Amino acid sequence: MGRKSNGNPEKALNFLTPHQKWGIHSTYSDNLLMLTLSRGGPIVWMSETDAKDLGIEDNDWIEVFNSNGALTARAVVSQRVPAGMTMMYHAQERIVNLPGSEITQQRGGIHNSVTRITPKPTHMIGGYAQLAYGFNYYGTVGSNRDEFVVVRKMKNINWLDGEGNDQVQESVK
Repeated sequence: MGRKSNGNPEKALNFLTPHQKWGIHSTYSDNLLMLTLSRGGPIVWMSETDAKDLGIEDNDWIEVFNSNGALTARAVVSQRVPAGMTMMYHAQERIVNLPGSEITQQRGGIHNSVTRITPKPTHMIGGYAQLAYGFNYYGTVGSNRDEFVVVRKMKNINWLDGEGNDQVQESVK
């Protein structure tokens, strides 16, 4: 299924983007106070069943991708998530604790990387407030951005630390 297979099993799952609980309006989720409330860095929740099928354990680095783009995040394996779906709270900042994607060779991405919007045609008519309208910039609320994605465990973790001397480590387990 993958554009660039890394040898690990892959599975297509529904991808939901609910409102996050670790951010407060304009307060970013990666400041010191907010990091005490979460694991820090981006996370994607998935079911124990799907994680077992993919050889993923809690806190493993995973890659989530589709034809829209790719993202990297830590896996949160939980009974709270039904089989067949993944969930990434929106607005997780990508400033700390984020390796590069094996597919894009760029730093990991966010929930918008794999989602898209369905624009309302009347929003593209001139004379309204949407003069700065652009695809995947302004659009409908996150609940309309649910997609299907392919999920796999990352094989090589590339931290993109510098020009030509990126540190790559093989994922263990």
